[in-house]
Amino acid sequence: MMDRPALAAIWPPTAAVAALAGHNPKSPMQAIREKCLDCTGYQPSEVARCESVICPLWPFRAGKHPYTASALKKAALDASFEKTGAVEGES
Repeated sequence: MMDRPALAAIWPPTAAVAALAGHNPKSPMQAIREKCLDCTGYQPSEVARCESVICPLWPFRAGKHPYTASALKKAALDASFEKTGAVEGES
């Protein structure tokens, strides 16, 4: 088993090095969500209320990528819907 300094010295880390360090495979979004939970003491409600808007991970804290084409399209539709002043349930 390699010690922490030896593992940390391997750059860039490979999947094998990450496994040696005790990490399981995960997506970048899962890793970001885990970091947000770590930052808030593993309190999901605190992740939702996070006010650290300058944190580069803040837009991703819900475990979803806000800049995908589908997310941007949905945001544009939501904004368009809000501009019309339509109320939910009206036809």
